[in-house]
Formats: sequence, C-alpha cells, structure tokens
Amino acid sequence: MSWLTRCLLAFGLIQLLIGCESNLSMSLEGKACAAGGVCLSGYVCDASRNVCVKEGSPGDPGAGSTSGACTAEEVTCDGACSDPTRDPKNCGGCGAQCGAPANGTSVCVAGDCNFVCNKPYSACGNSCTDLAKDPRNCGACGRVCEGAAGAAAACEDGTCTFACQAPFEACDGTCVDTSSDPKSCGSCGNACAAGKVCDAGACADSCQGGKLNCGGACIDSAVSPEHCGACGNRCSAPSGAIATCSASGCDFTCAEGRTPCGGSCADVQADARNCGACGKVCDAPANGSATCASGECQVLCDAGFAACGGACIKTSSDPANCGACGKACATGEVCSAGKCTRVCADGTQDCSMACVSTATDPANCGACDKMCEGTAHGKAACAAGKCGLTCDAGYALCGNACLSLDADPNNCGACGKVCPSTPGGAPACSAGKCGIKCNPGLTSCGGQCVDLTSSSSNCGTCGKTCPTGEFCQSGTCDDGCGTKTSCGGSCVDVKTDAANCGECDKACSAPPSGIPTCAAGTCGFQCAPGMAKCGDACINTTSDPNNCGMCGKKCEPVTGGTVTCEQGVCEVSSCSAGLSLCGDKCVNTRTDKNHCRVCDNRCPGKQKCLLGICL
Repeated sequence: MSWLTRCLLAFGLIQLLIGCESNLSMSLEGKACAAGGVCLSGYVCDASRNVCVKEGSPGDPGAGSTSGACTAEEVTCDGACSDPTRDPKNCGGCGAQCGAPANGTSVCVAGDCNFVCNKPYSACGNSCTDLAKDPRNCGACGRVCEGAAGAAAACEDGTCTFACQAPFEACDGTCVDTSSDPKSCGSCGNACAAGKVCDAGACADSCQGGKLNCGGACIDSAVSPEHCGACGNRCSAPSGAIATCSASGCDFTCAEGRTPCGGSCADVQADARNCGACGKVCDAPANGSATCASGECQVLCDAGFAACGGACIKTSSDPANCGACGKACATGEVCSAGKCTRVCADGTQDCSMACVSTATDPANCGACDKMCEGTAHGKAACAAGKCGLTCDAGYALCGNACLSLDADPNNCGACGKVCPSTPGGAPACSAGKCGIKCNPGLTSCGGQCVDLTSSSSNCGTCGKTCPTGEFCQSGTCDDGCGTKTSCGGSCVDVKTDAANCGECDKACSAPPSGIPTCAAGTCGFQCAPGMAKCGDACINTTSDPNNCGMCGKKCEPVTGGTVTCEQGVCEVSSCSAGLSLCGDKCVNTRTDKNHCRVCDNRCPGKQKCLLGICL
C-alpha cells in the first residue's frame, strides 16, 4: 500500500470518527446511559429511566423549571426549583437525600428513595454485587461458594471454583494432598497397593518419622490441616481464607487483600464491621443500614426513606422533618402527607405526632410503638397489623429466618429438607437439588461413592459389572483378590474401606455434614470442608450462633435486636423496626438522650430527647 493511499485512508477514518462523535452528541437525548450512569458532556443520566437527558432540561431529575417560576409540582430548595417526586437530592422534600451503595445510583420515584445498580452489578439486599465474581453471591444472590481442603472459595463467570494450594493438587474436581493420599500418591490416581501407605508422595510399608497412619495416609499431625492434632480433625476457615495447622492447632491464612480480624478475614475498605480497621463497627440508623466505602463509614437508607442529618426518615410522616429536612411541627400538630396539621387523615393514626398506618407500618404494627423484629438477610414487615418478614432476593423465609435454599444441604430446595449422607462422601446441595460430594479417590455412581478400583458392579467405570466368579481388583475384573478381602465380589481393604470397615458390609456412618471414615478397621468421621468437629457433630463455626468462631462460643442476645454469627464473629444483624444500631446495642434515637436523633448525640444536662430533639 502506497504512502498516499495510507494517508487518504487515515484522513477518511478521522472524518468518520468526527462524524460519529458529532452524530452521537446531537442524538444522545433519550439514549441509554452508559455503565455507571455516564453520559457525554452536556447530558446527565436520569437513573429512574436509565436514559440521558440534557442538563437543565425538564427531564433532568436534579433541575427545576428555568422559566423563572416553579411549577405546581415543584418547591424551592436553596433558591432553586426542585421536583420532590423525582429529585434524589430533595426526595419528598428539601434536603431529603437518597443514597446508593457502591456501584449503584440513587433514584427518587414518586417521592420515595431507592437505588439502581450500575451494569454489570446486581442488587442483593442493600448492596450492588457482581454475580460473576462474588463468592458469597455467585451466579445468584445468596449462593455462597464453599471452600475445599487446601483451597479458598472463588467465583468465576458465576460458577463456584477454587485454586488448590501446595501440597494439594487438583484431582477430579477436588484438592488432594498427593504427598500422603494412598489413592493419589505422588500424582492423581496413583493408588498404593493393599496394606501399603503413602509417605512423602511414595508408597511404603509403614509411616516414618513419627507420622500418624490415617487410613493409609502418613500424616504429620502438627501441621496437617486435614488431620490437625489427630486423624480426621479437619480445620475450617472463614470466607476468604485457607485453613492451616500449626503446632497441632488449627488456624487460617487470609487471602490477598483481606486482613485477619479475630476469627474472620475482612476487607477493611468495604466491611461495615471492620471499616478502616479491625473492630471499627459502623452504626446503622433505624430504617437504614451501615456501609463502608474506602474505609469510611456511610449510611444507606432503606427504600422509601431519605437521609436527613444522619437519620433515615419519611418526610411524609416525620414530625421533626415534615415535608422537608428540619421542618418540625409545632406542639399539638401532627405530620400527615408531608404537612403539619391538627388531625391525621383517614386510614392513619397519630403515633407520637406521626400519621402512620398501623396496618402496614413495621414500627407501629397493629398499635403505636409495636415494633416488628427483623432478621439477617431480611427486613421487618407488617401486613394487616401483624408482624412478618420480607427476605432479600435469593433467600426464602423458613420459620423466623431468611435462608438460601440454593446450596444449603440442611435446607436444600425447601425449608428443612436435609440431604442424606453416604459412606465415602458428604451431602451436597446445588441449585436446590441434593447430591453427594465423594471423598478423593471415590467416584459418584448412582448416588453412591464407590472405588472404581475394587467395586464389582462399577469396575474401572460406573456400571461395569464383573462376571460371576470374578472379582474387581485395580479396576480390572480378575479371578482373585490377592491380599485384599472379597466382599460381594469387590476386592477391598477392610482396614480403610468405610463401606466394609473391619469386616464386609460394616458401613460407617457420620453426622450431617460429616464424611464416614475407616482407619485400622475402626469407624470414625471427618467433617466436610468448611465444617468443624464439635463433639460428635460437624458445625459451621463461621455462621452457627451457638458455636461462633469456635466450638461452644455462644452469641449473647441483644434487647430489640437479632444476633447472628457472621464469619465467626457475633454481631447484631438487625434491630427491630424503628430502632437504630449504635455500637452493639439497639436504641430508639427518638427518645434516648445518649443517642438523640443519631448515635452518640448526647443531650446536655437535664435535657431529654423527644422526637429526636434535645429539649
């Protein structure tokens, strides 16, 4: 191609780009906003419709009339006209600001605050998360990825996964310690012969150097997270961590970008329980939640509520902010439909000068000051004057709790539906359907975990049955079992086979979330990854309020609040409707003189707190 031709093509491309940019600028009105609510210069995004509009035009939610006089629908806020039904900076009244979580945009619809998540983020409760990457909301809200032995949980393209850490290797979809596993000794699938053990990645007659023989695996119990201090004692780890063992005691290592905070691994830039530093808990006002952005505490009001001086209120009924932030009704007046008046409108009732419907208000449900209780992953609700709960997206109401039925083996697809365990494996739940997760070296065949090297009905592959008179040995049908024992045509090692432990047909059992094991012909059990052995039970110490962070550590109740265990730390997950979370207590900021209107705002001297005002 000649120099002149290249110049002409380049000039034409430049003209084409200029033409495209000019055409885009001229025709941007009404086009969809880009990711993050971005429009070209001179335009703003109307997030309620997700379209670009000209700055200052009637479609600009933050702009009022430009004719010099406000329209009938507008009010004057700080000298400018504003539509309180659409303006997120003055939603429901002047100064009432709508908020949004990280990766979200605040909107005002019919005078009520809400938010929309920017693409590619999706709303999960009061947060905007990337379902393609979030291991606690992987592919759907509430779908938590489980870690594996030797690996931390991860989410890739909406599918749970993990990366094995040395000395573990990926073998058939799980992480295996090839330095000690007798069924994958030195490499995946390299099984040691009957009676042999796996020591330092090689098959041997016995374990050396004081190592324990744990079902044919030679283990240094002082450092093994799978057998820490004793055979079968598997260490658990919180989200974002990998289990470790040191001096026969369980511990964990936080993933990159996480900070160890007590029993959890926190992102101190975004964790409201450890915001900026471990233990720095963000306060949450009534009708709102605490958030953390760049290590700084922030408040996000619930849908329908706006922020006024750190409190989350409704300008339609709050007597201290009636029709606008800071506009208080006089003594003897009530706030009804955003206006101070003498009596409440029909269908509403005077509750501390606020006109509310006791049929639907969770802070005054059925009667004034009757507050409904909330729960983790849900909010208090009131219908026909009776308290209830509304669960976040991805969660279902089971009794008084909001649970994810997608991956919980104790509530799989339905409340209380427990997935059964099986010898050689652990129960599993995926997409609301029960399944099994077989131990390394075993394969799922027809709902059972089998050893393809010895099963006469699954010899070498699922469904392959050995002819009568033959036995399955090393995955091949043969006429004898050698040093192994024949159990129903299968050649097994009764010293390690959990389905034939000590003798044929003696199957070992395990508690929920446990895996049956057999060592030296004696039954035992090992807890599934992420679970800890507490007595004869397998417990998730990252979420069990009776065993929070460690076995036997019980979370203490809090008056007016719901206490849960999150990542091994006891916390108040929600307060009853109308109460604010101040530190670790639920308080009424409308009457508490130590927390008047907002947390830690103390009324001086003998003043009292009335309707959130020190008097």
